[in-house]
Amino acid sequence: MGKSPVWLRIAQIVLGVIAIALSGWVIANPAATTLLYIAFLGIALLMVGISKIIEGFVLRESPKSARVIHIVIGIISIIGGIFAIANPIGAVLTLIMIVSIVILIHGLGLIVTGVADKTLGKGHRIANIVLGILAVVVSTSINAMPGLALAVVLILLSIGLLFHGIASIISGIIGQRLSVTKSKT
Repeated sequence: MGKSPVWLRIAQIVLGVIAIALSGWVIANPAATTLLYIAFLGIALLMVGISKIIEGFVLRESPKSARVIHIVIGIISIIGGIFAIANPIGAVLTLIMIVSIVILIHGLGLIVTGVADKTLGKGHRIANIVLGILAVVVSTSINAMPGLALAVVLILLSIGLLFHGIASIISGIIGQRLSVTKSKT
């Protein structure tokens, strides 16, 4: 088994450091403006996207499906990064709206299941209804207090990018082991 090319390992380390620095800045400066947060997260997403696309094209020994997944993740990250940089307010509102809608639908689904599914035990049905009501309350709270929802989302995104940056650096230092099939003679 061989290691990744040196230039790829260096790219992984550099892009990982950039992702960590940007996500760390967001975590360390909560008083800075939301628009600046989104811009830095957008730049970090661009770095992650570039890193993933490079990995998808370079790691030829990886299965084709894994390489395609790297490239698709990279493209999605780049699109998200460009959207966040070009329209930070739209990015924030989109994120808050998506999270709120998903939570609302999930909550309503739990309530309907709790009321309609007679095959479930009484305790299970009550738990579904209670959890569904809580989910609807959370969704309503997100819409009522988008600033709090934004803070939570930014922190979670920053932590995710931080972990990706750390993983990228570790991968660059250790070297992504490439599987090479050797013929037995």
